[in-house]
Amino acid sequence: MDISNFTDSARAILTGSSTLAIQNQNSEITSYHLINIMLEKKDNIIYQLLIKMDVEVEKFKQLNLDELNKLPQTGQNGGMRFSRDVEQVLEDAEKASQSMKDSHIAPEHLFLGILDYAPDELKKLMKLYQITKHNFLVALKDVNDNSRVKLDSEDEDGSDIDILSKFGKNLTELAKENKLEPVIR
Repeated sequence: MDISNFTDSARAILTGSSTLAIQNQNSEITSYHLINIMLEKKDNIIYQLLIKMDVEVEKFKQLNLDELNKLPQTGQNGGMRFSRDVEQVLEDAEKASQSMKDSHIAPEHLFLGILDYAPDELKKLMKLYQITKHNFLVALKDVNDNSRVKLDSEDEDGSDIDILSKFGKNLTELAKENKLEPVIR
């Protein structure tokens, strides 16, 4: 994945997540790292969208940090890699960017990917705070009137429609073939 396809704020999230994983001596960058960095500053888009969704952001942030601190530590600062869920998040973020007709991958695209591919414990935490794809897209549309996302978020059986599944490249396959550029920190 070409890092130039990311906005500065999305790049900062990836860089900050890498730094955090190194500081915590984790062997890989996970969705917990991404969320932690996304919620560092109260003036960023993800923090503001969660506020708009009536989420108690500081409590959610602390519970996410508690889960992050449970991750195994390697005791070394060797090669950092993305976890499987983050590889899928990045792939999904690219699809979201394309489906929204945005020119770059932004933090909101990364968050949409996390909503789909977060580890089970993070999904439980999001469910506890009613952080759903539908609620996030509604908040995003309210904040950004130029959003091109359809809000027909429920199909006949009541589940969220995967609006992102029709677009994008398989980044997991590209990663296996060593065709992705590394994240620069």
